[in-house]
Parts: sequence; C-alpha cells; structure tokens
Amino acid sequence: MRMMALLRSRTTILVLGALLILGMIATGAVGLVNALGTPGPAAGQNPPAQPDSPMPAPALDELGEAPRGASYTDFGEQCPDVECVRIVGVATAEGDDTDEAVEKVFGHLLDEGWARILPNQEADPEDVPLAESYLTNGEVMVTAAPVNAPDTTAGLMLMHAQEPAS
Repeated sequence: MRMMALLRSRTTILVLGALLILGMIATGAVGLVNALGTPGPAAGQNPPAQPDSPMPAPALDELGEAPRGASYTDFGEQCPDVECVRIVGVATAEGDDTDEAVEKVFGHLLDEGWARILPNQEADPEDVPLAESYLTNGEVMVTAAPVNAPDTTAGLMLMHAQEPAS
C-alpha cells in the first residue's frame, strides 16, 4: 500500500523522470566520447576497401557449338550488380518461335551433359516447360532471356553457377 502511495506522489514521479533523463544524457555522452575516440583513416591511407569490380561474365564459348539449324550471337556482357551476365541471341534457320528455339538449344545442352534446374523448387519436370528452367554444367548457368534484335529468335543469359544458399 505504501509503495502505491509513493508512486502516486508528484515528487516521486518528478524524481524518477529526472533520473531517466540524466541516464539518457549520460548514455549519449558515453556514446559520443567513444565515437570521437575511434581513429579514422590516417592521412595518405586508403579508406576501407570497396567491393571488387563485378565478376566478368562467362564467355560465349561455354555454350559450345550451337545445335544444328541454330546460331549464336554474342550481345556482350551486362554488369548490373556484383556479377556480370552475358546476353546471347539465338537464331534458327527453321523459323522456330522463341520457346522452340530455346528448347532446341536446351535439348542440345542436355545432350552435352548439362543438368536441368527447375525454378521455384518445382518437384516435377513435366510441370515446367524446358524454356522456363535453368541449365548448368557446374560452373555456368544458362536461362532464357528476352532479346529484341533483328534476326534473333530467342535470347539466353549466361551467368556463373553458385552453390545454393543453405
């Protein structure tokens, strides 16, 4: 009962408020002193290292020879972030549509020993069109990509393969 009466007292509330404000000021002062006391980079010394330049894209040669009736066009690498990708155009002599052209190339790569990776951890390959998959040879991954260029039926994007996050 006596404790409740003390907490209702205006004087007790003012003392507790003052102690809280003093504690916050002391904590801020300690943080400021610590921040001012940490040494910055010395004159003539380089600042902390920035991330290295982006990893170059895999070479077009990683795809090997184009399948019969198709050809590759290298549209160069694009470096949007920490890794560069190579955009490749696919032209087919038979006038295939985009999905047929990608399936022709993917079928050829699968015959060459590449492995298929299903998107979004799909369980059944029958549920996913081949053109919506990724292929990898362990070092490089390839997937379909939109390409708007004359005489190009489909597009591919080459990137380095990485271990899946655990």
